[in-house]
Amino acid sequence: MYEDALVLLLTEVLNRIQFRYNQAQLEELDDETLDDDQQTEWQRYLRQSLEVVAKVMELLPTHAFSTLFPVLQDNLEVYLGLQQFVVTSGTGHRLNITAENDCRRLHCSLRDLSSLLQAVGRLAEYFIGDVFAARFNDSFCFTIYVFTCRLVKVTLYGSQIKLYNIETAVPSVLKPDLIDVHAQSLAALQAYSHWLAQFYSEVHRQNPEQFISLVSTALEAITPLISSKVQEKLLLSACHLLVSLATTVRPVFLISIPAVQKVFNRITDTSAQRLPDKAQVLVCRALSNVLLLPWPNLPESEQQWAVRSTNHASLISALTREYRQLKSNAILPQRKVQMEDTKVIIHQTLSVLEDIVESISGESTKSRQICYQSLQESVQVSLALFPAFIHQSDVTDEMLSFFLTLFQGLRVQMGVPFTEQIIQTFLNMFTREQLAESILHEGSTGCRVVEKFLKILQVVVQEPGQVFKPFLPSVISLCMEQVYPIIAERSSPDVKAELFELLFRVLHHNWRYFFKSSVLASVQRGVAEEQMENEAQFSAIMQAFGQSFLQPDIHLFKQNLFYLETLNTKQKLYHKKIFRTTMLFQFVNVLLQVLVHKSHDLLQEEIGIATYNMASVDFDGFYSAFLPEFLASCDGVDSNQKNVLGRNFKMDRVRRGDPCQNLAAAASQMFEGYK
Repeated sequence: MYEDALVLLLTEVLNRIQFRYNQAQLEELDDETLDDDQQTEWQRYLRQSLEVVAKVMELLPTHAFSTLFPVLQDNLEVYLGLQQFVVTSGTGHRLNITAENDCRRLHCSLRDLSSLLQAVGRLAEYFIGDVFAARFNDSFCFTIYVFTCRLVKVTLYGSQIKLYNIETAVPSVLKPDLIDVHAQSLAALQAYSHWLAQFYSEVHRQNPEQFISLVSTALEAITPLISSKVQEKLLLSACHLLVSLATTVRPVFLISIPAVQKVFNRITDTSAQRLPDKAQVLVCRALSNVLLLPWPNLPESEQQWAVRSTNHASLISALTREYRQLKSNAILPQRKVQMEDTKVIIHQTLSVLEDIVESISGESTKSRQICYQSLQESVQVSLALFPAFIHQSDVTDEMLSFFLTLFQGLRVQMGVPFTEQIIQTFLNMFTREQLAESILHEGSTGCRVVEKFLKILQVVVQEPGQVFKPFLPSVISLCMEQVYPIIAERSSPDVKAELFELLFRVLHHNWRYFFKSSVLASVQRGVAEEQMENEAQFSAIMQAFGQSFLQPDIHLFKQNLFYLETLNTKQKLYHKKIFRTTMLFQFVNVLLQVLVHKSHDLLQEEIGIATYNMASVDFDGFYSAFLPEFLASCDGVDSNQKNVLGRNFKMDRVRRGDPCQNLAAAASQMFEGYK
């Protein structure tokens, strides 16, 4: 019953985002100043409008697309017709449209085409998944196929006649318009990569020729744009589309397409000018994924892993040639110019390798094995270089980012002996003096280095099995004797957050390092007797957690409270003898003080729950021993008032209803009238 109204709404919203119908209002929108979300006023307006279009599409996909496509088609005809106005000039090619009115109309049409391409890209998600499967054999699927072919034709057209480099009568206006349209056509095609992947799964056996032609043509449109001479906006759009074809669609024939071979040759040619960093990383990711990711719709026996492994090793070897040569000079002193050149090589190489590892970290074991085999020498070079750059925080920051990604994605492939070598090298290098030097300036690169080092140790200590257990004493010692004393009296919020997460993971994943249950005793006596080990380390960790609740950092307070509650839920922390007898009421005291003084009111509920969980371990002791002692320590209240306050804390209320909230309320209200 709302169909007509929704279609009318869609039409009106589409009109409002088009300069053809709404130029006066749209020209007033600022398209230069970025807000906190890195959007201009115009981009925010367009995004909000496209969300309305998307909502209508979700409800009426066929009607919405049939309304949008003709509007897009009108502007596409104008764009595709520009070729007839391209003439050769003394300096290249020129667009022979000079009349002011014609230039204005062309500007509006190009702006509208750019917006409408974003609209159709936004709608791609409504044609995939179950919707694709349900409608594969009907005419709507054919409509999307025709539209995708049209997009491919548009991208190829833009690349072939190089409208992005053409001279125009109004270069400050029309040239950015032409670049934007070309970039948005690539982005729109990228948005349909998931649709292409599903389409490939359906047609790869029966009639793959049309699909092969479609993908090959798209790559012909991409290849000319993979150049340092192309404007960055357009270059990055082309790179992202290449990544999507290699990663999401990943057809078996991709490696054999001449356009892809050209990109391989371009990126491994040491004489060719290097692409800007972002583009270089994206193209290398795409080429790596072409060789590493399993081909869809094919069994393991047809994956050609041996050939692909050889090709991948050659690719990585070419990309890391200069980097691997650094190893021989690692221990030699370098002049300032040499050092800067070395830093550039390290940055360029590690940014590419880190991205390659990250992109396949969740893929099959075979993909990760091949990746590590190719990277193995570069990883060893990185470890050899690390000590030489320990005082260069910008370099160690990048190296630790790379090693963190390796630990997260290729830990198994690296093997135990080499992983142990890496950990031991880091533990040896990060002395207390080095840590102090790194943490000295909060928010600095040095702080980030320490944070990443702690993140690597987090990965290590939560590894199951006994392989890395021998490192636990060293890790705890590093935390409590070297890192914690440096940051205890400093703000250092980011380092503290990582340190306490590491301590939590030490406890959570290595509980038996501190508490060893006797199964036999449990069977014989009906209760588990736990032998306490490494008591001093456990006590030091708990004391550090307690100290964190005395500091004003509310985020750290919330994080650490959550960690303690998790340990209680999983391991019954509050019930352990050492905690119950030596720490329990110290923690309760701190938390009650926070509730009474309302210094962390945003966390009142969480604090109330934690306090109740601790107090409930020994409610009788809490009420009879702790509470009088707590009141006795309160300043500015006489003995008579303390008796009144004690009576106001009603334990029967705490035990009824929602005890956590009642305890928080009792603590907060206990001092009402005496403030």
